[in-house]
Amino acid sequence: MSSVIERYRTLEEHVAGGRRVVVTDVVDVPAADLRQANEHDVAVLLLLGELCARMDGGASAAPTLLATAEKYVNTSFYYTGRILPRTRELIELLGRAVRERSLDLLMEVADHLSQGWAGYAESLFPSAFARLAGEAGFEVKPESFSRVSFVLWREALVAAAGNDPERAVPLFQDSLDRYRKYRYFADAAWLHTDLVIAHLLAGHGEEAHAELEAQREYVEKVLAEHPSVTSGTERSFAFHLGDVQSGEYSTFVESSVLRPTELTERDRELLMRYVRTSEFLISACRYGTQRDFDAALDTFSFGWATYQQSPYPKIFRLLGDRYLEAPEKWNVHLTAYENWHRMLRSYRVRVKPHALIDTAATLHDRLGYAGLDTCASLVLLDTSVLHARLHGRDASVEWIARYLRDLRPTLPDALGAVVDYVQAPRNAERRQLLSRYIGLRVSHLAPAFLSLDLDDEQLPERNRLEVTLYGPLLSIEGITVYEWTPQPLIDILRVLGRDFEQNSSEESDLPFLSAAELSHRTNRTSAALAQTVRRFRIACQERFRDVADYSIIQDAVIQGRPGYRLNPQSVHRFTEYSTAGTV
Repeated sequence: MSSVIERYRTLEEHVAGGRRVVVTDVVDVPAADLRQANEHDVAVLLLLGELCARMDGGASAAPTLLATAEKYVNTSFYYTGRILPRTRELIELLGRAVRERSLDLLMEVADHLSQGWAGYAESLFPSAFARLAGEAGFEVKPESFSRVSFVLWREALVAAAGNDPERAVPLFQDSLDRYRKYRYFADAAWLHTDLVIAHLLAGHGEEAHAELEAQREYVEKVLAEHPSVTSGTERSFAFHLGDVQSGEYSTFVESSVLRPTELTERDRELLMRYVRTSEFLISACRYGTQRDFDAALDTFSFGWATYQQSPYPKIFRLLGDRYLEAPEKWNVHLTAYENWHRMLRSYRVRVKPHALIDTAATLHDRLGYAGLDTCASLVLLDTSVLHARLHGRDASVEWIARYLRDLRPTLPDALGAVVDYVQAPRNAERRQLLSRYIGLRVSHLAPAFLSLDLDDEQLPERNRLEVTLYGPLLSIEGITVYEWTPQPLIDILRVLGRDFEQNSSEESDLPFLSAAELSHRTNRTSAALAQTVRRFRIACQERFRDVADYSIIQDAVIQGRPGYRLNPQSVHRFTEYSTAGTV
């Protein structure tokens, strides 16, 4: 257990009326103890420390808290920059709440603190806030500090994913009201889209359209009231965008400051992104068009690497089932972002030119329709690099030339880097130019480029296969083996995949599962298992022969003797995404 967590628990005992401590001694953490701590753990320690210090009329511990925060920033590799800057502001806001004896400000501090923290409501913070409010003369129960915007939003998501929009709507509305009150502009824009979704789930098209109009009016007002500025080295974005994980803290979109006063163009585009999502959703549900459903899905989720683990795939699945003419044809897991990732993975198995270009053209069209024009252009540049590496520079230049008119104004620097890379005569120089291109694409939240594999002297090793079930679709290293995977094979992969995940740290630790045991766990006969595996191996070899210059060996994924297991010598990762089951 880290020293930071131990100190936090000491403060919990203090709040609960147990061991009394000198707060400044607890929060004055040595730099050596901060190096391995998660940023969120440090943040909640500092906030709880200030709450404890303020109890019983005590003085602020802010100088010690801020000094500890500064030590963490300067010494810890785990500093993300997404949490502590707002924590400093919260310490100041908490001090103002105490001085002004303001219940509203205490509520605001609690709301800000809860963002991204799934365990907030079960922590001692609501009780600590209630105690401090009681000392200021307010009779408030801890529940008043636990019903914050983030908690209400999570409860609403559970209701929506459970197809209970009537319960979800008031929860989303209460959460939205708080986000708007506390000037969380991006979160509020997102919550408006959640309300549009909930109304559509309930079959209330008019209410959904009215919510879209309210969202558009809100976003336009925010944009009008906040000047547009140019982002630069000395100016940060008002909103952070991109997955971050720190201890129990997890988020994709968040405000970088408590009360933004100005917005960059990227900030403004993010707010409009949720308006476009709502527009696509209403159009998709009105006309039952999969293209608009895809656009809504892509606009909403693009760049969100952990979207698949959220309740939203199930929520979108419910919408598709209700409004699409052929809902079974729509795969909510195959977002443009995920298909882009699969295209990059297919490089490792030497995807053939026609398959690579077909995928790129489809992605370019899909992202362009969704209004993600920069990403649509970046897909083409990625494809040009992969094509040049796999199939020669001349063929790559001939293919990319048809898109130059669109690429030059959209991504001039990245285009220049790719042109220089393709033309460079020597391997060492090409690697340097490729590194420049990879650096330029980082800011676009695109899937990770496989830079370590892009060595001109040899192609990547092929013993790190990524096996993924996207609902019914089976993908191996980005190659679709089955669009509709036979259920017996899904059952086999699910069982073997769970064993693989539990025992994959060491190859020797992954035992074979006997045919009898696999038969029992899948409720299939041994003969049926053997036949399913045999057909799967044939399908893999036929599919890879069609689209990749890679001869996949028959037991590359499933080994069958003396029992069954996923092959630990060639399978790197197994993942299943599914909307079945509970949230």
